[in-house]
Amino acid sequence: MGKISGFFQDGHRTKAEIDRLTQQVSQLEKERGAQPIDPALITASRWANRHADSYITAEFEALRAEIQDAGGNVQPIKVRPRPDAKDGEPQYEIVFGHRRHRACLELGLPVLAVVQPLSDTELFTHMERENRNRQSLSAYEQGAMYRRALDEGLFPSMRKLAEGIGRAISDVVKATQIAQLPSAVLEAFPSPNDIQFRWATDLKEAVAQHEQAVLAAAKQAAADRLPAPEVFRKLTACLRRESPARAAPLPERKFNLGAGRRATIVVDDTGHTVLKIAPGVLPPEKWKALESALKALLD
Repeated sequence: MGKISGFFQDGHRTKAEIDRLTQQVSQLEKERGAQPIDPALITASRWANRHADSYITAEFEALRAEIQDAGGNVQPIKVRPRPDAKDGEPQYEIVFGHRRHRACLELGLPVLAVVQPLSDTELFTHMERENRNRQSLSAYEQGAMYRRALDEGLFPSMRKLAEGIGRAISDVVKATQIAQLPSAVLEAFPSPNDIQFRWATDLKEAVAQHEQAVLAAAKQAAADRLPAPEVFRKLTACLRRESPARAAPLPERKFNLGAGRRATIVVDDTGHTVLKIAPGVLPPEKWKALESALKALLD
């Protein structure tokens, strides 16, 4: 029985390998049809998912140098025709390969491109999968792209979008949560591309529960130019009941009320003054008297 099971498992692996090789052959056939195009005739996709910071990284500089040494991009980009383009306007729209296109444009080199007519939904799906498989997009870049696709009606729901691009719905939700953070929060980080997927839920919750405190902390973090992990810690300090600006222990005072009765007054992490009285010392029927005493004290 074990041999039979192993046979079918090997057969399954063989079929998977054949499918993978078939896809590679199909891709190579498409790339053989690539043609050099003036990069000035190509415009970025309306769903371009690269933040401007992606073009000032060491990785982009290395790609640019590689293309310069090779005299052009060895790996073609993909574009689609723009049938509504007027004379003097770009005739193609990028499906994927924005960084390779940018490098060729800056270097004054023709860009090798495969031209394929695609619908908006097909363009979005091709672009998302290709970029995710090549150079990982940041959570913010993915979220901005997903949000734009949903706003423009490419997909009827977030779940349908996740199914269309082959991603877990939880990843899509977290990415869009990051993209929808207030601009002050995004600007608190060295770059929005530094925000990690695992921070999405806490950042969203912090803004929802303590918006003004988070915005104030974001403004200070931006001025201090803190590294991303430290910015995250300060923006979410409110969730841990930790005062970001606390430099010393908060004041506390104990009272001896006689007959072994004690009480403590303290300022908690949120700035509230809390009176703690030992159990049984202040029964509910005396709360009215305490209220009157507090009013007289504070008047």
